[in-house]
Parts: sequence; structure tokens; C-alpha cells
Amino acid sequence: MQNILVIDDSEFDRRMIVSAMKSACNDIRCVELAQGDKVLEIMRSEVPRLTIIDIRMPGMSGWDVLDKIKADAALCNSNIIMMSGSHSEGDIEMASQKGADGFYTKPHKQSDYRLVAADIKNSYLNTAA
Repeated sequence: MQNILVIDDSEFDRRMIVSAMKSACNDIRCVELAQGDKVLEIMRSEVPRLTIIDIRMPGMSGWDVLDKIKADAALCNSNIIMMSGSHSEGDIEMASQKGADGFYTKPHKQSDYRLVAADIKNSYLNTAA
């Protein structure tokens, strides 16, 4: 069973992402965080195969969370996907520059979340660990 960590301040968005990922992958367990302050501790204990991080969160932004993970020698090679409600070219470029493995715009419909989850599964979870 693979662990996926979902970090998003919106409970609704977390639920949509988790539901879609569980529909796409029957061999995953999702761990949820509403903020990134405990990300290193959780990543060490849960050892996620993939971490999905919302960019815009109050307090510690998704960029801050990504920086924190990449600065940690034990976690810096973790698979990270950034998500945002906007499709900003600047955000996509920033995600790449900061070492994220991918970027997705949050969908507006549940069916579109399923498409994103299927793409995440095929691009990041069906590869060798």
C-alpha cells in the first residue's frame, strides 16, 4: 500500500483530492494535513510515495512547505506535486524551479478531479518506487 500526503487548508479540496485519488488507485492510503507546519514529522513517520501541496495557504504557503521538504537531506528527493486554484504560468515555472515534480490546477468539477487523479496515478504512482 502506498501513502499519499495531501496538504491543503481547504477541507473541501482535500476531500475532493482524496476521494479522486482513492477512486483512481485502490492500493493507496491518504494522509491529510490542513497546514504544513508538521510536514517533516509526518513525512518521516508516514513515508509518502507522493505529496500533493496546495500553493496558497495561510501562514506557511505551499512554497514554504516545498522549501522545507527540499532543505531536508532525508526528504529532498520526495515526489512532490503542487496544486493551485489558478493556472498561473509563474506558479508553474516556480514549481519547476523549486524542484516540484509536477503542477496541477485544481479542477472545478468532481469528474475533473478524477481525470487529474488518473493522470497523477499514471505519471507518478505506476512507476517503480
